[in-house]
Amino acid sequence: MIVQEDFSKESLGDFPSNWNTRSGAELVTINTREGKWLRLAQTGVFYPEYITDNLPENFTLQIDLLANQQVAAIGQWMVSLLQTKDTDEKFRLGEGLHASGVANFQLNFQPGSSRGQMYYSTNLIGSQSKSGIPEFHTPEKPSVKISIWRQKQRIRVYLDSTKVLDLPRALDANATLNSLVFSSSNPEYDSKEGAFFMSNIRLAVGAPNLRSKLMNEGKFSTNGILFDVNSDQIKPQSYGSLQDIAQLLKENTAVKVKIIGHTDADGDDHANLELSKRRALAVVQALTTTFGIDASRLQSDGKGKSEPVDNNDTSAGKANNRRVEFIKL
Repeated sequence: MIVQEDFSKESLGDFPSNWNTRSGAELVTINTREGKWLRLAQTGVFYPEYITDNLPENFTLQIDLLANQQVAAIGQWMVSLLQTKDTDEKFRLGEGLHASGVANFQLNFQPGSSRGQMYYSTNLIGSQSKSGIPEFHTPEKPSVKISIWRQKQRIRVYLDSTKVLDLPRALDANATLNSLVFSSSNPEYDSKEGAFFMSNIRLAVGAPNLRSKLMNEGKFSTNGILFDVNSDQIKPQSYGSLQDIAQLLKENTAVKVKIIGHTDADGDDHANLELSKRRALAVVQALTTTFGIDASRLQSDGKGKSEPVDNNDTSAGKANNRRVEFIKL
């Protein structure tokens, strides 16, 4: 995990302390959603300042995004993955779909337009549009989880669990990206109540080859299996990771594995240990009941906070420690 941003340590009503903008936005809560959300109600560019290194050539980016019903038909929200050299370039290139001359991938949504509208652009293939986006269209579907997966040249985009883009030559294979930038625009923002809301931003190194890791190294860990807070209830967005693991086990029918849960250091040690064991057992139950894996091939255990792989001082570090480990028996 490179970035795990849920704004949990920031104050409501403020702009995040480690982000930058030349416009304005504030953190709010939403009655029907957990956590804090960055409310974008002004035209502007917004980006986290703590991304200072080049992004890996294989990474995934996830964002939870909402739009209220007051967002006008021309209201736009955009995420940009860019190669920039300074702050001014982040603001300039983050404003539109035409960041020519530098490596970039930009994805733009207009959920208030007729049937929903999506635009995408890269420095290699130019800009294209796609009409009719049922996954993100107000007022019928005002929220979406956006997932972007870069593998060198290739870019895939998922809205919730639906793959909407698969661009095999979107970028140069060796293109360097070093900036994550968000923007919103709507000339009517100043006189309307339209706003976008975003949270739960997760930027991580791309998934390894699970079969290679398990067969050659004897184990692998995943942060893709998510649970409700202080619970062993698996979140629906974990389905893709569970499906990949189940497919691996189906293709290698002689393999048996031990599934081990790990937590971060927050909370009571004994409670964390018991929680990690329950979460590992929940994964076993999901693999057997949902995916048909023979229960005799699976064991479970939990280590609580006792085997961290990162520090527990940052959100990203804690997210790395909250993992599920698979060990070949």
